[in-house]
Amino acid sequence: MSYLGLEFSKIKRKRVLLMAVLLVAAALAWVLMGAWQDGEGSELGWSGMFFSMPVINCVLMSLLATVVASRVVDVDHEAGAFKQLLCLQSTGGLLAAKLACAVLIMVFAVALELAGVFVIGQAMRFPSVPGFFAWASLFMSQLAASVCMLILVGVVALKWENQFVAVAVGLALSLAGLFSNFLPTALQRLVPSGYFTLLSTLRIDWNVESTAPVFYQSAVPWPDYVIVVLVCVAVCALGVAVFSRKEH
Repeated sequence: MSYLGLEFSKIKRKRVLLMAVLLVAAALAWVLMGAWQDGEGSELGWSGMFFSMPVINCVLMSLLATVVASRVVDVDHEAGAFKQLLCLQSTGGLLAAKLACAVLIMVFAVALELAGVFVIGQAMRFPSVPGFFAWASLFMSQLAASVCMLILVGVVALKWENQFVAVAVGLALSLAGLFSNFLPTALQRLVPSGYFTLLSTLRIDWNVESTAPVFYQSAVPWPDYVIVVLVCVAVCALGVAVFSRKEH
């Protein structure tokens, strides 16, 4: 816990939480525009927001994960502090504290985003508020995809002190995530930021007899969750190995 507290102290002046709030606000503004199009009291209001949020997050939450990962790592690159820190902390302890710090920020961001969606839905008087499973599924899917992005960008940020590389990778992945929604599922699984929508349980089916979309709940995509976990574990192991061999 002391290591985690130190990580939060380091980024206190980096305005990471402010960036999280601003990007969440941008995502909610995007969601709100869709809600306005559905109209007050729309029967499809909640489904429309739950469906659009993962698509939006392919871009905005990917960007936030990139910013958070880069800032949490770069704070010690800037000070040239890794060599001193590793005299006092183990490599595993230091990297675990950084990861925990970044994950907690993303937990805050995703929770704030869902709270904003709830407020929008209530303000628009959408009927039939989704149940606990729908909210929990949406929270876990968006958090899992965010953590995957955190780890991928974080390892790049550890490897290269120039954070332009990490930011460029994160930006490329965020754009790839958006366009991956138009790819077959098998190809979308190759895009890390595509898991914001892959892990979502809300699906859409366009009824050929109507122009209105039909939303439905699918089963939890456990195989995709397994892929995310395996990727995270493998990249974490690679990151620790690369960082351990690096001269600080």
